[in-house]
Amino acid sequence: MKNDYAVVASGKNDEELLQILEEHTEYEPAAILAVIAEIERRNIPVPNLEQIKQETLQAFELQEKHMNPETNLPAPTSLTDKLKTFWTLFVPQRHYFVTPILIIINILIFVVLVLAGMHMLSPEGQDLVAVGANFGPYTLTGEWWRLFTSMFLHIGIIHLLVNMYALASIGGALEPLVGRKQFIIAYVLAGLAGSLGSLWWDQFRISAGASGAIFGMFGMFMTLMLLERQMSWQEKKGIVLNLLGVIAFNLLFGLQSGIDNAAHTGGLVLGVVYGGVLMLRSGRYFIPGYGLRGSVVTVALMLGAFVGLYLQIPTAKAKYLTAVERFGEREEVAMGVMQDMEKTASLANGNQYMSGLEQGIGLWDESIKELIALQELPDLGEKEAKEVEILLNYTQLRKTSYRMMRDDIKSNQPWMHPKQQQVLWAIGTYVQELQALREGKELEESATVNEIPE
Repeated sequence: MKNDYAVVASGKNDEELLQILEEHTEYEPAAILAVIAEIERRNIPVPNLEQIKQETLQAFELQEKHMNPETNLPAPTSLTDKLKTFWTLFVPQRHYFVTPILIIINILIFVVLVLAGMHMLSPEGQDLVAVGANFGPYTLTGEWWRLFTSMFLHIGIIHLLVNMYALASIGGALEPLVGRKQFIIAYVLAGLAGSLGSLWWDQFRISAGASGAIFGMFGMFMTLMLLERQMSWQEKKGIVLNLLGVIAFNLLFGLQSGIDNAAHTGGLVLGVVYGGVLMLRSGRYFIPGYGLRGSVVTVALMLGAFVGLYLQIPTAKAKYLTAVERFGEREEVAMGVMQDMEKTASLANGNQYMSGLEQGIGLWDESIKELIALQELPDLGEKEAKEVEILLNYTQLRKTSYRMMRDDIKSNQPWMHPKQQQVLWAIGTYVQELQALREGKELEESATVNEIPE
């Protein structure tokens, strides 16, 4: 393979060579070795040159090991050697630093959640949502941070182990090529792209895992290998075809039910694009050191695109589901006083229910405001719009009922009088109408709010 780095190094002056050597951790090992060779040729005195040379040689061997697996030494045979090899996956090193930290973070989060009560093999969806999984009705109604937190949650230990094995494999090969900063930037961006892809495809899927970010790393590595100009096609053909095979197999496997292929695809596309951007910035060479300004501009543009995509996702159904859930929570609290009154209420003890009735009136009023806001959504479905209409009429009647009971208790009057019975009858008809709507049945029109006396 042609040593372009040696040609570049020979064209640098002494000061430039020393500057590059001072920042040797920011460059590809092969480039630093070329710089060291040129310094030695010119007999430029450099403190600790031999130490830097040995460290760079180790980094170069590590990189070659990942890019040319067929040249690796035989696998360790003793149990002690195997344990040592396994342990290195979790130990940050000079050119394998970010990857083990990400692995440890994912494992620690999983262990903490299991100790807190989450099922190890098949956690409940509601438990995952409670700790930050990506779920459209929440993510699209203000909890955008779930796009990020879902990247560090896993749906069972098998899901975790498969993802961490894949992360260790691709991280060990990719991180030495692009450096720590670009690796973590690409990982996070690919994870966010995966979360957005999942939302666009299915807002009501509970999505979690590092798969989107990992697919992004595979896509990025493949793009780097395809565009890099120093290696010949014969040298990198095996790596590229292997990457294509891994990506294709996992996407085909992901077509089965329960696997979030949209997240995989979103992360993959981001990784391919980001890899292309890095190759454009480096002139199609592997250069771990990239300028801060270019990285900031790249990240800002991509995050801006993410925000635009996020804001373009239709949110009517997500807002509807979230509002209905909050309605149910408020209703449960508000109906507590009604249930108590039905058991023990009398004129003698009516005042003890006043605070409960006032609280209930406030809760019904909150639900009324939220349901009215739902009615104003332009893209709400026909069935959902009808359900919101029924719930709104039901809630308005509940508020009317509670106000009547409160006023009757204040005036020391019986509250179960004909007007109250009429309101409760109308409430019952709305409950029946809602049930019929959800079951797909037809029902005659119920009494309207205007027909109920205040």
